[in-house]
Amino acid sequence: MKKILLLLTLSLVSFGISQAQQKQNSSSFAEFDQFLAKEVADGRLIGVHGMVYQDGKLVYDHTYGLRDKEAAASMKGDELYFIQSMTKPIVSVALMTLYDQGKFQLDEPISKYLPEFAAMRVVNDPTIGSSSGTHAAPSPMTIRQVLSHTSGMSHGIAQIAYDKEIWNGIILNGKLKTLEQRTTALAKMPLAFDPGRKWNYSFSPDVVGRLVEVLSGKTLDVYLQEYIFTPLQMDNSGYNLDGEQRKRIQTVYAFAADSTLRRTMGQPTPSGNTVFAGINALFTSTADYLRFGEMLLNQGSWNGKQILKPETVALMIQDHTQGIERLDGSDSFSRLGNGIVTDALGTLNLEPGHGFGLGFAIVNNPKAAQRESQSKGEFFWAGANSTHFFVNPKKKLVAVFMTQVGSVGTPNPYGFYFGNEMRRTIYQGLK
Repeated sequence: MKKILLLLTLSLVSFGISQAQQKQNSSSFAEFDQFLAKEVADGRLIGVHGMVYQDGKLVYDHTYGLRDKEAAASMKGDELYFIQSMTKPIVSVALMTLYDQGKFQLDEPISKYLPEFAAMRVVNDPTIGSSSGTHAAPSPMTIRQVLSHTSGMSHGIAQIAYDKEIWNGIILNGKLKTLEQRTTALAKMPLAFDPGRKWNYSFSPDVVGRLVEVLSGKTLDVYLQEYIFTPLQMDNSGYNLDGEQRKRIQTVYAFAADSTLRRTMGQPTPSGNTVFAGINALFTSTADYLRFGEMLLNQGSWNGKQILKPETVALMIQDHTQGIERLDGSDSFSRLGNGIVTDALGTLNLEPGHGFGLGFAIVNNPKAAQRESQSKGEFFWAGANSTHFFVNPKKKLVAVFMTQVGSVGTPNPYGFYFGNEMRRTIYQGLK
């Protein structure tokens, strides 16, 4: 009988059905744990890692499923993830370290440091595209605006005509080999909206990253390593990975037409990358990103190292979208992901009940956000491969959810669901 039980246990581990790693697991997070296990069991996730930090200690650390289904490789807890837009908060923090050094002011025009962005034009109708004509931007884009997605830029991933022009001109442009080349190309394209008029999810974090390069005199990868990754001991984070790290990359899957997860044709490229983007492109581990969140929770400090001044962290997690056009519960929209909706215009707008700081979305009104379990002041972001993190200062809480289910170029019916259930079940555990 003992032999049968041993064989059964080994079989479960080899197929990643049971727990692969558990350093610490508080029973109060049983619902979160059940959520992770069920998503894998029901086939909505291949592998997942959840970590929760509260009151100065790790209270949940658990993996389920497989790192690579085709190789039958179980999760071990040290996987590396292509985090897509969860790159954006890291690059925003990098720029604000330069703010602490007195290198710039938030309301300065970006053209002071990137002159190619002077005299910008704006398309008359982004739903039609540049063929609708353009007009002169009534005001220059400011650094505050590029940090808060209110600069008038767009991301190229909405379904409107002008976003398709941006996608073709920037993402599909094989001639752009550096961040400088990419932002120079962006500067030649008109804006989607007048600066400061509307929140619109955008390419502006690339401009943020380029500002880091110009203000510091270092390429973005080098600056991140010196001022973020090394002091935070984020030893598994970067745009390029070494041979040992590449063995631990979590495989990216996406939903096929039959609603099953299939390995994507184009897996992330882990080496030889030269475009150190602000919008995406970083690899990291769950533990690394948790340390990043701990630093923010601790007002810029981690393990005795001060990455940001406390007042700068406070500034970053304030809402900087006052005065812009925003949605409320009566407007027509569809939820795309946590913090982002597609509005009636077809652009990517800020979800009702939310504001946006300098690199993070902020819960302003939990009731209007339809997340009454959450606290006002929670800040967060997510990535297109279904990665999520949030920080709740009032509850002294950081949570990270890592998986690899893609949504760029392929529908992901659970893009909103994963992050929503992550929050609901974690907050349930705090009651």
